[in-house]
Amino acid sequence: MATTTDWARAIGTSLTNYLREEEIAVMRKFRIWAMLEASGNVLTNQSGRGYSWEVRFRNQPVSGNNGETPRTFSRQNLWKTAKLDYRGYQATDSIYRREMLENRSQQALIDVAGKMSSRLKESIEQYISKEIYCNGDLPGNELRFQGLETFFGYDGTVNVNTGAKRVANAADPFAYPKDTYAGLSTELGAAAGSQTEGVWPNGTCDPEFDYYSPVICNYTSTFFKGTSPTWKDQCVEATREAIHQTKRNDTKESAIDLVVLDRRLYIDYMNRLDSKERAIVTKANGLKSYGFSDVFEQDGVEISTEYSVPSGCGYGISVGNMYVHCMEGSLINAEGPYFNQHTQAYDYVAGVLANLRFVSPRNFFKLAAVA
Repeated sequence: MATTTDWARAIGTSLTNYLREEEIAVMRKFRIWAMLEASGNVLTNQSGRGYSWEVRFRNQPVSGNNGETPRTFSRQNLWKTAKLDYRGYQATDSIYRREMLENRSQQALIDVAGKMSSRLKESIEQYISKEIYCNGDLPGNELRFQGLETFFGYDGTVNVNTGAKRVANAADPFAYPKDTYAGLSTELGAAAGSQTEGVWPNGTCDPEFDYYSPVICNYTSTFFKGTSPTWKDQCVEATREAIHQTKRNDTKESAIDLVVLDRRLYIDYMNRLDSKERAIVTKANGLKSYGFSDVFEQDGVEISTEYSVPSGCGYGISVGNMYVHCMEGSLINAEGPYFNQHTQAYDYVAGVLANLRFVSPRNFFKLAAVA
């Protein structure tokens, strides 16, 4: 390549050495998608006008019996219906007939046409990986996945003393969940039921009281008694609180697998731990088995970071309670080239028709600076 200091003879007698290779500087690794694919929770060839599922929000009523107690019989409805639609993404490109003819043989530094479809698929793969966190119910997001932020809305905090909703208060360790996901409310008691003992999420409550309510932990709360109410000083305590409050809903098949943090939060957390604690990773089939090395464990749960986690946030992920519903035979499909006689261009497209499904928001948690 010529520069302003090149001599004319050097320019005229020496060629630039053009390397016939492509440097890819746009790819990133995404942990949650790796775990979803490995668990078989990407469902293909799905049909119908969207998809719905029945959510059991309460148990059968139970009463005492001494062997002679009279019985009464009445029908009980234990289910509510959740419903989502399919959404999509697409990427397109074109190459004119002349450009395709030029981009051949020894003159082709990069095989533009031959690898067009694979590049489009890679671009979509990278794009949708961050859509795990998208709030698909926000205005303008009607075509985007309904990701984690779709159900993590809140209104103030849960009063640490009474359990009532109040204006966001630093004394409270939990936000008051208030959102709608798949047509169902995440608010405490929206369906029915009540807290029967203690203050939510501690104590006990009727199943229908919090059947759809996620845990949103306020890591800047003075409840955690850190030197200062910051993530740096309270990350271990706040993460432990969120993990175990969500684990109250665990089943053997579906537990919290991973806490994924914003990169800044992850670095601060690592600085809080000593080297011995950082090295402990016991899971044989966790993130390390997928090639991710930046991972450690707290209370049996892996903790890592991912590029697209919203700033200042962390999420507790239960992969067994996450699915991708895809209408086609594979998640990302490529089509073309299609020749357009009018423009003399070959058109290529890759696309996705799918959406995420979270089996009850109560199986997930968020770490945030609520107040």
